[in-house]
Amino acid sequence: MFEEICLGRVTVRVCLGTTNPSKITGVLRALRSVFENVDVASFKVSTAIPPQPMGLHIAIEGARRRAVEAVKAGTDCDMGIGIEAGLYVVEGRFFDVQVVYVVSRDGSESFGLSPSFSVPDIFVRELVLGGARELEEVVDKYFGTTDVGSKGGLVRILTRSAVNREDLTYYATMMALIPLINKELYFN
Repeated sequence: MFEEICLGRVTVRVCLGTTNPSKITGVLRALRSVFENVDVASFKVSTAIPPQPMGLHIAIEGARRRAVEAVKAGTDCDMGIGIEAGLYVVEGRFFDVQVVYVVSRDGSESFGLSPSFSVPDIFVRELVLGGARELEEVVDKYFGTTDVGSKGGLVRILTRSAVNREDLTYYATMMALIPLINKELYFN
């Protein structure tokens, strides 16, 4: 079945575990570059993961849970996709990353990561010590924005609109799809 989807013979039905417009836009862009016919439904899902995942393994698990819950929430999904933004530490600096996890109907699973960027220490301190629930709260407070995570994200502000959250989600989705569109190489 998945081969028929990849060849554009049928419409691929995707259930997304997010209602965030930036994430949806990035995923749609990736799916439409790979599949000829795509039907997407998005769902607000629960993961029992903290609002701001700290650690790459927690972000990956959050994205996996979102993908699984999206499949449960939808009907007749060919694949479920979950997206989770998280922070991880390298050499004492915090980095932001988008994780996309894909669960296909046949049980195949894969995940991909976006490019990462360094988060300013003043934001990390406010997040960790100031009691903010997630990075978006700190960014909105600092820059006077509202719901920045749905409007291009912190990366859009830091790059002066050269890169946005949609781009990061697009790349993470493409990386997650690689094993699924090349099953003969990855699932032997």
